[in-house]
Amino acid sequence: MLLTNLLAASLLVGCGGDDNDSEKKVLPANFVSANPPSGSRIAANGSITLTFDNPPADVTVTPSIAMPFDLRVTLDASSIRFGTTVTLHGPFIPGPLTLVVNWTEGTTTLTYTVTTPDCCAARVTGGTVKDGDTDVDYEAVNSDGKIEIEFSEEVTGNIALQTEAGEDVGWIGKVDGYRGILELIKGKELKNETTYTIVGKISDALGDEYEVRVTFVTRAKA
Repeated sequence: MLLTNLLAASLLVGCGGDDNDSEKKVLPANFVSANPPSGSRIAANGSITLTFDNPPADVTVTPSIAMPFDLRVTLDASSIRFGTTVTLHGPFIPGPLTLVVNWTEGTTTLTYTVTTPDCCAARVTGGTVKDGDTDVDYEAVNSDGKIEIEFSEEVTGNIALQTEAGEDVGWIGKVDGYRGILELIKGKELKNETTYTIVGKISDALGDEYEVRVTFVTRAKA
């Protein structure tokens, strides 16, 4: 049954303690962050965690479109450092999604692009070189000053360029969203007829990990 566009969650406060508990001042809750941040891509079967600096009260979440199933809103009683978290679980319908979050002291709007359900770990889908390449133009790569590899979804992690013996070549590696980049350091240029391997470990938003390993061989000197 379709969701009716209004989802609510109540922060449960445990009973007990002395009479002074009722006199304790309730601090206002301010929105701190969303993970993934607003504007990101999220998988249809993913989740969104909101962080507040103090426990929020009377939290409601209104999606811009009806969900095919319940969009469960749960309050995590544990604190992440200085704030209390609110977790929104899918499934979400693929496409644009706007969520209006209201609580006693305020409101915030989050926007996302929902992708098809994440069923497996990310993988390498392309880039400057492919695994098994045996005739890579090392001069062109050196001239460009970088090697790029593309992933099937947004990931975090690290990559490095190594020799066949497993020694680090010294290029600077970074992973940013859908791609990884290895930047040339002067004096560490690729050589002819040499085997190199791009290695690393990446993970997607759901924590699925993937071991990166792309081996290629440069061409002979012209």
